[in-house]
Parts: sequence; C-alpha cells; structure tokens
Amino acid sequence: MNQLKPFLPYYKYLKPVRWKFALGVLFGVIFSVSSGLGLPIMAETVFPVLFGSPDKAPGWLKVIVERWFGNDTQGGFLILCCMFLPLMMGIRAVSAVGNGYFMTYSGIYVVQAIQIAVFEKVQAMPMAFFQKYKTGELIASIMGYPAQIKGVVVDMSNDLVKQPLTLLSACSYLIYKSFVSESFFVSIIGLLSVPALVFPIRRIGIYVAKRSQQLVVHGENLNSATIESVQSPLEIRAYNLEISQVKRFVDRLKDIFKLSMKSTRMNLLISPSIEFVSACGIGLSLYLGVKSGMSQGEFLALIMALYMAYSPIKKLGNIHGQLKALEAPLNRLESVLAEPDTVPEPTDPVTLAKPVLGEIVFKSVHFDYHEGKPVLHDINVKINAGESVGLVGSSGAGKSSFVNLIPRFYDVSSGSIEIDGLDIRKLRLKDLREQIAYVPQMPMLFNASVADNIRVGKADATDAEILTAAEQANALEFVESLPNGFDTVLSERGNSLSGGQRQRIAIARAFLKNAPILILDEATSALDNQSDQLIQEALTRLAEDRTTLIIAHRMGTLKDVERRLYFEGGKIAGDGSHKGLLGSVPGYGRLVRLEDSVA
Repeated sequence: MNQLKPFLPYYKYLKPVRWKFALGVLFGVIFSVSSGLGLPIMAETVFPVLFGSPDKAPGWLKVIVERWFGNDTQGGFLILCCMFLPLMMGIRAVSAVGNGYFMTYSGIYVVQAIQIAVFEKVQAMPMAFFQKYKTGELIASIMGYPAQIKGVVVDMSNDLVKQPLTLLSACSYLIYKSFVSESFFVSIIGLLSVPALVFPIRRIGIYVAKRSQQLVVHGENLNSATIESVQSPLEIRAYNLEISQVKRFVDRLKDIFKLSMKSTRMNLLISPSIEFVSACGIGLSLYLGVKSGMSQGEFLALIMALYMAYSPIKKLGNIHGQLKALEAPLNRLESVLAEPDTVPEPTDPVTLAKPVLGEIVFKSVHFDYHEGKPVLHDINVKINAGESVGLVGSSGAGKSSFVNLIPRFYDVSSGSIEIDGLDIRKLRLKDLREQIAYVPQMPMLFNASVADNIRVGKADATDAEILTAAEQANALEFVESLPNGFDTVLSERGNSLSGGQRQRIAIARAFLKNAPILILDEATSALDNQSDQLIQEALTRLAEDRTTLIIAHRMGTLKDVERRLYFEGGKIAGDGSHKGLLGSVPGYGRLVRLEDSVA
C-alpha cells in the first residue's frame, strides 16, 4: 500500500468518470467471483455425478438429481450441467468485456486530464521555468508520463480489485473445504509456499526501480537531442554534422536498449519465479492429498482453486515490479506539477487607469536569473509616456533582461517597476501584457494560416484589420503573392517564409495589437536592404504616441531615436543622446567605432 501513496493524488482525475470506473470495477468483481468460486465448485460438485461417482457428490445435489431427474445423469441433468459451464464462462466473458470497456474509458479520460493539467501548468509558468527544464523533459511530462500514471490509477487499480477478490474467493473455498475434508486440510499445507514468493518480487522490484530512473534520464536526453536536431537543419548541413548527429542518436538508442533489456530481463523473472514456487506448492499439495485419500473430484477442484489463487499472486507480483518502474516518471511529473510559480498573480489586483499612457519607471531594480549571478544592478530610470528610447550595449550587458522585466517574463529580485505609477506586480499578468506589443529578434510563427498568425496580435480582429496591419508592416505584397494569400498555411515555425517575411508578419502583429507600449528587439535585423527602409518608416509611424523601447545591435536602427540608454556590465552606464554619449561615455564611443570599422 505504501507504494501506492505517491499515486493517490492522481485519483482526483477519476472523479468526473467515477460511476463508469465503479461500473468497471463491479464487472471486475463479477469476473473475479465467477473465476475464483464458480469453476472450483462446479469441478467438485457436478463432475463426480457426471463421471460415475454420485456417492462423492454433496447431499443437496443428490436430492436434486433424484427428485427432478429420476437419478438419470445422462439425460436432462447432463444437458443442464453442460449448459452450466458455458453459462459460467459467458458470465466471465461479459464481465471481462464490461470491465475492459469501462476501465479503458476511465483510463483515456485520466490520461487526457493529466495531460491537460501538465500543459496548463507549463503554459502558466514564467520564462525561468523553461531554462530549468529541457524540451525533452517537458514533452515527456506532457505526452508520455501521464499514460504511465494511468497504468496505476486505472489499470492497476482494476487489478488491485479483481486479483485480490479472485484470490480471496479461491482461498475462501480452500479454507471452507479444509474444515469439511481432512484430505483437503492436509493439501492446504502446500499453500505455505506462498510467503516464499515475496523474496524474489522485492529484490527484483528494487533493481527495476534503479534501472527505471536511468531510463527516464536517458529517454529525456534522447527527446531533447532529437528535437534539437530536427529544429537545426541549416546548421547541421552547413557544418557537415549529419554523420555525427546520427552517431549521437544511435549511441543514445544503444544505451536505452541496454538498460531496457536489463530491466526487461529482471521483469521477466517475476512470473517464472512465482510459477516455479507455485508448482512446488501444487506438487506438495498433490502428494499430500493423494496420500490422505483425496478423491478425483476433490483433486480437480483443488487444482482449479490453487490455480485461481496463484494466478492473482503472479499478477500482483507483476504490479509490484511496475510500481517500482513508475517511480522515476512519477517523480519527474511531480517535479513539473509542483514547480513554484516565480511570477505569481497578485492576490488583490488593481487596474490601470484608461487610457494607459505608458510611463515606465525603474526604481532601484536588481535582477538575477540564478541566485548569486546578478544581471542588472541598481537600475533607476524613467521613460516618459510616448517616448522612444534605444537600448545599446555589447552582448550580455543586460538589454534583453531589462525589457523582459517589463511584461514580467521574469520578476525583479529587488526594487520595483511602475507603469503609470502602479507597481506592475499589482496588475494581472493578462492586463499587463495587453498593454505591451513585443517583436522579438527571431519571431515564432505557428503552423496556421497567415491570417491566424497575424491575428495573434488581436484574437477578434476582422479580416479588414488584418489586411491593414499587413499593409502597415509592408507585408501585404508578399502575402498576396502566396498560393492562397492570407489563407496560406505556413509550415512549422514559419520555415516556408524567408527571414524578412517572418519578421514582417511579427511586425504586423504589433500593428494589430495597437498597445501603448512597444518593445522591439532589433525588429529589422532579418530584413533585406530593399524592405529595411520601408519597415523603418513603418516602425516610426507605429512608435508615434507610444512608449517604445528598441534593443539595437546596429546603431543605424536608432537614427531617428534621440534618447539612448547604454548598458555595460548590468548597469546603465549612459543615458542621453547619441552625441552626448559619444562625448561622455567611453564604452559607448568604443561600441560606435567598432561598428564603423566592421561596416
């Protein structure tokens, strides 16, 4: 029972289908009782009459044969007995089908309920969560592990009802016969072999749990490596990495194969071990029964009852091994579901006054991704409503971290950020992010139509609004040239478009969202020279009357931006115009000269 404790919280997912689950269990009970009691009783009571030993039959059956069939066991009684066997098997068959159907129904429901819970958890987590977990771990937690948990919550729960009942039914019959038959009592000594079954099961379970933990780690690494490889076709071909990628994939598969076979070998030992000990017990029972004068009918009933007793023990032994194997996936799933939200919703949220102006103020902000590794230090800056500000500095200086704090992709370690005088931690995440349009350097497009990809900026946008946004982003011409125009379905990640085209779709989203705060992470970096000027003009129009933060890797991007923040070592080392920073901030001057020399 202790092994089941970690799985108990997942039984809550059965609540919506509890009646179907209960019906499945009821069918399982009928199956168990008909197996554990029906067949042994028939073997002991009816077979002696049919096979010429009526004196061995119980008294109540003799009365029935005499009163209703005139002691004729070859006519109607034979037909009735022969019908009883298929009737009993028919009950077992119907109950098995009912049990299987309703348990499968409940199982599929539980799998999908857990998948939804994990997916919702992943979607609700901040960006730091995705730095902690690899893609392969998350995919396995969403798509793989819930099915394995279902194996315990539904399938094993079913067996934990059916098998003990079958065992109890068979043992009840054996105990009853032990009191009424001396030979049966002597034969039951063979059941003393049952405790010996525990030892191999426990040892094997410990070994399987260890191998399972290793398999989980190797499986997640394989998932991550495969996803990484499939998503990097350009780099792999450009650097002739095809052979090394295949070798790495094959090597990982070999490791998994070896571990799987070791675990399989030990799992396969459970059933033969139980069967061997069971055979020893039955052999001992047979010897003692014959020596004590057991009849043929009693012996047949004993064998059936012992079989019905040992079969559940074997299945319960397998369950023990499976529970051990599931400990590692369960721990991984638990770690994802229990991961704390580092960017929590406010307990008593407030709302921004309308219209939102977009004034942004950083007050003594410190930030680090991992404790002890500061990224931003003592940031104090005010960005006026409607002002455009360029963020410049070398790679790793803190520019992206600075803008990522505004929509609360991460939370500050200390200090505060205010929009229109309100601490953003007091706003609902949804309300906060509705005020911000974000165009990343490498935009993600979905495997959907062009219109739906632009509609990401505004879910209820009309076709006319989408067309206008595409036109403002200088995307209308190339969109209309696609095979189905706005209805053209893009390939995964938008790979069917060029880099510039993907960027313009992302810019169209920002036009459509029409938010008071705009964040551009070098939004023109992927554009060709011909469209660069047109998009710069469009972005200038978009930035009018909006608070705009532009992360610039090229100074030319900021030619129309007066104010610039220069980042160095996680601090704002300069705040002013291009001309002013050139004369007062040496690091800014070096950055400009370096770009000029490269150009």
